[in-house]
Amino acid sequence: MPRPPAPKVPQQPSGPSRVLVGGVVVVLVAIVAVVVYLATRGDGVTTEAGTGDFTRAENGSANSLSEGRGVLVSEGEGKPQVHVYVDFQCPWCGKLENSSGAAFTEAAESGDIGLVTTVMSFLDGKLRNDSSTRAANAALCADDAGAFSAYQALVFANQPAQEGVGFTDDQLLQFAQEAGIEGDDLDTFSSCMAPGEDGELTYGDYVAEMQERSNRDNITGSPRVLIDGEEISEDEMNLLMTDPNSLATVLEAHR
Repeated sequence: MPRPPAPKVPQQPSGPSRVLVGGVVVVLVAIVAVVVYLATRGDGVTTEAGTGDFTRAENGSANSLSEGRGVLVSEGEGKPQVHVYVDFQCPWCGKLENSSGAAFTEAAESGDIGLVTTVMSFLDGKLRNDSSTRAANAALCADDAGAFSAYQALVFANQPAQEGVGFTDDQLLQFAQEAGIEGDDLDTFSSCMAPGEDGELTYGDYVAEMQERSNRDNITGSPRVLIDGEEISEDEMNLLMTDPNSLATVLEAHR
């Protein structure tokens, strides 16, 4: 999400030191960023969850669910159903992934939760590029190779410092190699990631469906986390963004 520029501090012949003024500016920028994030959250969201409908999409990757519902990481039968919404160009999504992404993946792989991830692309319009869409398509290509979660983690770990710079195709391919995709699978990934002769991405339609479904479900910003269809609180989200060991606490609060 684009952030307002830091306020300019006029030069003064005397007064507070530059260190003190700089510290105040940093605090102000941080406060503004938090306000922008909270403003885009909107009201709490409740959606249908835990229906057990794991029908795959005909136009999606191996684990893409029908009707743009996202990528199934784990069914987690009888366990809390977690739905995470992210955009690969969203800095706050990066904070969530870098703090608690491993915890989500570990809980999913051990069968402690059901996990679905919806990769949104609304920031393309705001940042005037197509990196969210291309990275989402690449993540679906990685899903075909059984490396969706690993690929997602690498994209967020390598977010550019300046929001809006986006990702190059070379970077998206490098992330696949770092995620352990190799040999014939890497060749398939490379072909999947590249636009076809018509200029369309392999999973471009499904990426668009995920965003459209998010819009219909009133998911107006990212990141979002729902547990059994109910959105977690702002305090719980902040906890997940700052404490890598907080997932169990948040899950317990929704039992």
